[in-house]
Amino acid sequence: MYHHIAPTDKSINVYPELFEDQLRVMSAKGWKTISGEEFLYFMHNRNDKPKKCVLITFDDGFADNYVFAYPLLKKFGMKAMLFIASDLIDDSDVSRSSFTALTHNEAWRIANTDERSTVMCTWKELQEMEEEGVFDIQSHGSSHTTPDLIKDANYTALRKDLSEGRAVLEKRFSKKIEHFAWPRGVHDEKAREIAVEVGYQALYTTDRGANTTENLEWINRLPVKCRKGKWLGGKLPIYSSSLLTKLYLGIRT
Repeated sequence: MYHHIAPTDKSINVYPELFEDQLRVMSAKGWKTISGEEFLYFMHNRNDKPKKCVLITFDDGFADNYVFAYPLLKKFGMKAMLFIASDLIDDSDVSRSSFTALTHNEAWRIANTDERSTVMCTWKELQEMEEEGVFDIQSHGSSHTTPDLIKDANYTALRKDLSEGRAVLEKRFSKKIEHFAWPRGVHDEKAREIAVEVGYQALYTTDRGANTTENLEWINRLPVKCRKGKWLGGKLPIYSSSLLTKLYLGIRT
């Protein structure tokens, strides 16, 4: 799980040169990056799954994903999934030639204004990355306010948010949207039921852990740190095994 790839601070951010090193190590060690469609297929057809496959995910759709992550993924012939909240994306035609990377908090402050296209990807950029087969665009809802809706038990509004976010993306990208990541990782049993009812097949959390066919409604992810590729290369084999993950997390905590 990534958020930012940018030359700024380390708050849920990985420096571009370290992201490149992480991709280089994954490539050298034979890890195959997969799309959301492939992920669902392999979860249901475990015998067909490559021994080393990894689903790289990005949350929110910040512009630095287009400026820094996109060309590096292309360089290594890799792909990733990008969860976006549709209300935060504009049709603006923005030049990134003078792009300035901001911290996570600074970017979020602007994301909720009319200037959001300076810090968030545009529809044109998302379409380009999707058509190139580099980023598989999936849903983060429509407003990114689902944590508040769940806290207030406003499940009617939650259903609307999840449904509208999915509908907008299906119209924009002419494909089925089956993957949803909970903003800030906030969810409860009722919220998960609603997400499945509106059509999502896979629900992503911010929890660490291995994944099996039994937990498609509670998919664990590894938050990637601003560290060299050797760090990530050492973690992937652990989180690919339920037993190793259980032992590792037991020691870690």
